[in-house]
Amino acid sequence: MRTDGSDTAAASAAVAPNRKRAALVAGAVVAGVLAVGGWSGYRYLDGQTATGCSLRSYDPHDVASTARYAEDVFTGRVAAFVERRDVDGWAEDVYRVEVVSVVKGTPHGTVRITYGLDEGLAGRLKDGGTYLFATRAGADTVKDGHAQLYQGEMKPVDDRQLAVWKEAAALPMAPE
Repeated sequence: MRTDGSDTAAASAAVAPNRKRAALVAGAVVAGVLAVGGWSGYRYLDGQTATGCSLRSYDPHDVASTARYAEDVFTGRVAAFVERRDVDGWAEDVYRVEVVSVVKGTPHGTVRITYGLDEGLAGRLKDGGTYLFATRAGADTVKDGHAQLYQGEMKPVDDRQLAVWKEAAALPMAPE
């Protein structure tokens, strides 16, 4: 047996490639485990996610916010209550309304208004009562009419209320 250290140097040289190989193998195993775990987690969560939609992007209880999204703002006299209908679990009242004066947009004559609240039932508008409407036309104005956008309290229009809506309707239209 030699004691000059040459055996130790040779043994160390032989062990060095084995350590490198072991480190590479361990790294590959860890990378593989992480990849499989990540993919499994993704597949698990992928089935649990769902797309959503926004019902509206304005505050329906705020006059200024609602007026910016309304195509038409006008005062109208309720000619008749037409029906209460259920649309996908939402109760809507449908009215025939005669346009009295226009603040914004081009409504004219008699229009069909759909009015429903996000929560609960809307109080029935009184036949012959004049109210302020902030609406957006449906795809089929004969069937769907104009949807009332404002969700605040509907009370007969007065000069103060009309002035607030005129100021709000003068704001630029919100982007689509």
